[in-house]
Amino acid sequence: MSHLRPDLFPVDPFTGDPAVQSVRARRLPLHRRLLAVFRLWRDRARTRHALAEIDARSLRDAGIAPAQAAFEASQPFWRRPGSLR
Repeated sequence: MSHLRPDLFPVDPFTGDPAVQSVRARRLPLHRRLLAVFRLWRDRARTRHALAEIDARSLRDAGIAPAQAAFEASQPFWRRPGSLR
């Protein structure tokens, strides 16, 4: 893990897929690992749905191309998010 405070950054942004790494790092029981993966997938689906709801002007204001946002929003929940910038 990095030097970031875990209460502010529960996921380390400097590593790969944090949920998968955190589940692998600790040898949790199978049901806990599955629960962590399902939560990750639910969060991805919600995030992508919210991204699809943002209008093009707001996306451009944030420095995100609307085409990139549409592509990311169309990805299935089990795929890792890509970079929007």
